[in-house]
Amino acid sequence: MNIKLIALTSIVAASMAFAQYDDDEYEEETTTSQEESSEPAREEASEPAEEAPAPAPAPAVAEESSSSFTEETQEASANAPATGLSVLHGSAYNRGDNQAAASTYRGNMASPYLMAGTNAVYVEPTTNYGAAAFTNGSMTYLVAFDNSLNLGMLTAGIATKTFGVTLNLALGKIWVSEETSDDDGKVETDASLTKPGDVIGATFAAPFGGIDLTVDAFWRTHSNDVDVEESPLETNSSMWDLGANVTLSNTPSNGPFYWGAGAQIVRHESSTETEGVGASVEVVNNDAYFALQPFFNFGMAVASKEDMRIFLGLNTRVPIIFYDEIENKNANTKDSYSDFGIYTTPNLLGELQLSENWIVYGGAAFEWQVIDYAGEEFSNAAGKDEISFLSMQTNATMAFAGARFQYKRLVLEASIADQLNTNAWSGLIGNFSGMINF
Repeated sequence: MNIKLIALTSIVAASMAFAQYDDDEYEEETTTSQEESSEPAREEASEPAEEAPAPAPAPAVAEESSSSFTEETQEASANAPATGLSVLHGSAYNRGDNQAAASTYRGNMASPYLMAGTNAVYVEPTTNYGAAAFTNGSMTYLVAFDNSLNLGMLTAGIATKTFGVTLNLALGKIWVSEETSDDDGKVETDASLTKPGDVIGATFAAPFGGIDLTVDAFWRTHSNDVDVEESPLETNSSMWDLGANVTLSNTPSNGPFYWGAGAQIVRHESSTETEGVGASVEVVNNDAYFALQPFFNFGMAVASKEDMRIFLGLNTRVPIIFYDEIENKNANTKDSYSDFGIYTTPNLLGELQLSENWIVYGGAAFEWQVIDYAGEEFSNAAGKDEISFLSMQTNATMAFAGARFQYKRLVLEASIADQLNTNAWSGLIGNFSGMINF
C-alpha cells in the first residue's frame, strides 16, 4: 500500500505545476464554464456478483471554476455534499459501491434516464468499453460498445428527464446443415450452436417523485448450447440464464441519506434432452438452479466541506438458491441441494478537491459473510443421507485510490493498480478512462 500511495502522490505533485500554469487562462473561461456546468444525478448501486445489481449503479459535465464552485455551494443545503465534487466520474471512482457517492458514466447508463441531457464521449481502454451520448432537444441518444464474455455487445437507447430505455445485444450463433446420400438412402443433419455470451436484454428506468425505478431483463447463454437433429434422433441442450433485476432508490431526493433496494431473479438452466422413436430422456446437470436475491444498500456523507467529503455505507444481499433435484431412476437415487446466505459489505470513500483541475479519492471495502447455510439431501434404495453446512467469514479488504483530472472539456481518470508490477502500463494503472464533454 505504501508503494501505491507514493506512486499516486508523485503523479499529483507533478501535475499540480501544470494545473497552476493554466490558472490565468482558466479564469478567462470562467463565464463559459458557469454556463456549461451542471450537476449530474447520483449513481445506482451496482449489482452483485453474477453481473447483477450490487448488493447495486446525467447531465453534461463541464468545467468547474472557483466562482461557480462558490455560488453552487451557497445554494446547497447544510446537509448536502459539496457541489464542486459532484461531477461525473469514470469507473475508477467508487469501487466500493457507496450508495451516496457521485455518479459514474457506466452507473448512469445502468439507469438510463440519468443520462438525460448528457453530451459526452466516454472510453475505458482498460476494460474495452466505449460509449457516446448526444442530446437533440429533449431527447438524448445513447450508444455503447462492451463485451459479453468473448462476444462484442451493442447497447443503444434513448433518455429523457422522465424515462430512459436501452437494449443490449450480443450474437454468437452458427448453423450447419449436411445431406448425405448413398445406396441406403439419404440422411439429413441439421445442427446449431449458440456461443457463451450471446445475450439480449432491455433496461427501463424512470423517476416517480422522490423515488426512481430501474428494471432490466436478460436472456443469456452461459455455455455452448448445441442442438442436433439427425433422424430419428434429436438432441437439444439448454444452457441459458433468464433473469430480471428490479431496483428502487431515492436518487432524486438529493439525500442526505441515500438508499437503494430491490431484488434479482435468475433461472440458470443446464440440461440436455434427447428424443427418439417413442422415447425421451432428459439429463439435468448439477449446476442448474433458481435464485432469488433481495438486496438493500445505503450510504451517506459523514463529513462534508467545500473541498472534501467522506462517505460511509453498507451494502447487503440475501441470496436464496435452490438447485434442481438430480434423479436417476435406474439407480433409484435423488440428490437435492439448497443454499441461503446473508452477505454485507461495509464501505468507505473519501475525496478531496485539490484545485479546479484535480480531485483525488480513495476508499476501501470488504464483504462479510454474516451467515451461509447450505443443505444437501441424498437418498437411494438403502436410505437417506442429509448434510448441512454453516459458515461465517469476513473476506479480505479491498482498497483503492485514484485521481480525476479535468481541463476544459477533457476528463482523464485513473486508479492505482491492485498489484504493482514491472509492466509499463499495467504496472501502475488499474482502471483508466477518458471523457470529452461537448
